[in-house]
Amino acid sequence: MLIPLLTSPGTIARCQQQGLRYVVAWAPKDSIFQSPSDQLGHQNSNQRTQGQAVRYSTHTRVAQSPVLQSSRGPALFDLKNNHSTTTTSSIHSNSIRALSTEAASPTATASNVNNSTSTSGNGPKAGTFTATSPVRQRRPNYIRDFEVPADMSRLPPKFGDNQHIDIDEAMWQQLKSVVDTIHHKAPIRYAFAYGSGVFAQKGYDGKKKPMVDFIFGVSHPQHWHSLNLQANPHHYSLLGKLGSKAVAMTQERFGAGVYFNPFVEVNGMTIKYGVVSIDTLCNDLLNWDTMYLSGRLHKPVKILLDDPRTRLSNQVNLFNATRVALLSLPAKFTSEELFTKIAGLSYLGDFRMSIGENPHKVQNIVKAQLSQFHRLYDPLLANLNNVTTLREGHLEQDISPLVRSRTFQKLPPKLKQGTLYRYHSALSKAGVEIVKEEGQEIQSVATAPDLDKYLASTVHSIVQIPAFSQSVKGIATAGVIKTGKYGLEKLGKWWSRPK
Repeated sequence: MLIPLLTSPGTIARCQQQGLRYVVAWAPKDSIFQSPSDQLGHQNSNQRTQGQAVRYSTHTRVAQSPVLQSSRGPALFDLKNNHSTTTTSSIHSNSIRALSTEAASPTATASNVNNSTSTSGNGPKAGTFTATSPVRQRRPNYIRDFEVPADMSRLPPKFGDNQHIDIDEAMWQQLKSVVDTIHHKAPIRYAFAYGSGVFAQKGYDGKKKPMVDFIFGVSHPQHWHSLNLQANPHHYSLLGKLGSKAVAMTQERFGAGVYFNPFVEVNGMTIKYGVVSIDTLCNDLLNWDTMYLSGRLHKPVKILLDDPRTRLSNQVNLFNATRVALLSLPAKFTSEELFTKIAGLSYLGDFRMSIGENPHKVQNIVKAQLSQFHRLYDPLLANLNNVTTLREGHLEQDISPLVRSRTFQKLPPKLKQGTLYRYHSALSKAGVEIVKEEGQEIQSVATAPDLDKYLASTVHSIVQIPAFSQSVKGIATAGVIKTGKYGLEKLGKWWSRPK
């Protein structure tokens, strides 16, 4: 039952540990416990329902608990003083709501109410009751605070609109048809297309159509691969012959948690699509565990199927990329310098940048997609109080120790810990005493002259192993022939790069 649950000793102890002062429980009328006299009248009635019989049988047990037994109204239980009070007010529908206020601000008022009684642990007493007025909660700023709404299917209006970037209508329809074709057989929760096949990159030949890259976020990889193997067995290499369990195990346990099928023909378009679980994707977006997918989403992509949880996680990811770039830049900088810093994060530590990729790839991406970068990051910069726009394309940031400390504190845990480790190692080699107090330690590293080097080195270590292992895994998932074909295309781009 509801009221015994709220007033059990274990529940009271847990609430007091969490600093809760009051708990208000609204219960349906037919579940409120009756007084002894009311029960006697009901027992003599021939119209007693089965539910009432159960209620009467539990009354003796409930009477031992210090809670008021009233015919209607809310039960207010004081966790600190271990007593409860009630008021007589109408109860609407069969809904149960709980409201709590913190012990730090128990705003209580006293008033007399007719037909109201109160009890304590020593027995019932008539008179006044103490009620708490609900504390108006601060409306969360989802852009800045990233508080998760109670219902993830309903984000605030226009939240994350900056992630949706316009492309050519014909290209949009073609990309959407590809996703719909696969989604019809194997449901996809989140999908985006990226790379030179979607967005122009400087230095690439526009006549030759490149392979278009997709990422599909799915709920259950093994089930998804089972459906896709039945519908599209030709998408898979020999590994697919072992079944969906082997495919899903290879995807989840090796590399960055992505399974790629390259050189697949869908609706006349040559594509490469990677499959990842939504949990793995969101974890990387929030924590930068591998930066394999979060780094791709630092740059403009075309979202084809959206998912509220992923959209929220990606907004956190974009803010974290902005913070890292700001900590690596001087007080005054240009928007192009900012975007170049952000776009280059995921390529730090990627061995493909030394062979097989155009070494000017980051600059080519930013210069050709400058308007898309503005669309992606300008709304975020507008929500940062420490960044000011001087004139078009030129910005200034507050580099005071307090502001930089707060910015550093909000970085993903893995990045923050790795940066602190490298900072301490540098101090140890220089024979400088390490500050142990947390506040001073954070301020010390946030204002360090070589902070950008510590950040870059940490990102390099995060990216390096997943990028290499994912490439090795690609030999098994794509097959030797497709892997060789893909490698030759990359080498062709590298040899034909502008000298």
